[in-house]
Amino acid sequence: MLKQKSIILVCILFIITAVWFQIACEKLANPDEGKDGLEGKPTPAIAVETYILNKGEVVEKIISTGTIVPIHDVLVSSETSGTIIAIYVEVGDWLERGDSLIQIDPELKQLSLDQAEAGLIEAKAAKEKSSKDFERNKKLFVSKDISEYIFENARLKMESAQSYLLMAQANVKMAMRQLKDTRIVSPINGFVAVRLVELGGTVAPGTPIAKIVDISKIKVKFGVPENDIVKIKKRNSAVITLDTFPEEKFIGIVTAVGPQADLATRSFPVEVLVKNPGNRLKAGMVAKVEVLTNIMYEVPLLPKSALLERSGQTFIFVIKKNIAEKRTPDFGLEKSDKIALISGAEVGEEVVILGQENLTQGVPVNVVKRHK
Repeated sequence: MLKQKSIILVCILFIITAVWFQIACEKLANPDEGKDGLEGKPTPAIAVETYILNKGEVVEKIISTGTIVPIHDVLVSSETSGTIIAIYVEVGDWLERGDSLIQIDPELKQLSLDQAEAGLIEAKAAKEKSSKDFERNKKLFVSKDISEYIFENARLKMESAQSYLLMAQANVKMAMRQLKDTRIVSPINGFVAVRLVELGGTVAPGTPIAKIVDISKIKVKFGVPENDIVKIKKRNSAVITLDTFPEEKFIGIVTAVGPQADLATRSFPVEVLVKNPGNRLKAGMVAKVEVLTNIMYEVPLLPKSALLERSGQTFIFVIKKNIAEKRTPDFGLEKSDKIALISGAEVGEEVVILGQENLTQGVPVNVVKRHK
């Protein structure tokens, strides 16, 4: 009986040894297999969406709001005094340069001119007589028939007559100018914006008569902060839009960049000149201004959604053969939801725009969607 039990125990030990040996052999054949049965399996690919870089144009803009003013805005004033006897214009009338605005009573100015012309005739006669006397006395002085004193008197009378003649000529010109000033005319082409006098009123030198505005071209005046003024230069292009004409854009150029800020607003004045065909843009309208300060042509455009920040640095991930490559790019100008790339990726490369938060250098990816 004891012998049978010994045989059974030996058989059990043999079976246990055989099982252990088989397990050991499997371990040697599969050294990477861990106790949990998971070690040695490949890292799973991370699902991402990508964008294929292409070229484009990026424009840097300074945007502001300004007020339209005329290219010329002239307040016409009287240069003489008198009573207004005729008015030739109304507000809104178009005038050419030299067209009449009002007529001041010219009667007194005409009399002054007549008087000045009479004085000129008298001065001419006196000059002619004194010249003849001088020539006659000169001959007598040479022949020693008169004294030097008489000769000098004749010369002085001739010079005095010459000065009176010049004065008389100046008086005539002045009287003619005063007569001309009784008809006040427009100094520019433009519209009558304001008329400040009425028929029968009296004016004096300096009295405002009317305001004339030329809006064949207009200026848009606006202010920009100090961070933007350094970017704006003369001859920069600008795009003007108005709520009045929502479907239209008006193109202009920067003609003035203020060197000093307005102390009240701390903004620097800028002016943009715009053509105004048909005089549709009116002085006083409010306009939106976009000044184009810089343009980059044919550069790779990267969606901003591709940017990833870690530890204060900005990265992007580029996909090469379904493997993520971490890169540090250099950026240029921005364009709404995209930004120009100076370096870091090239046109045609595939950049991750969704799912990059889960990526590290060298991990495999599964591109579930590509954008172009």
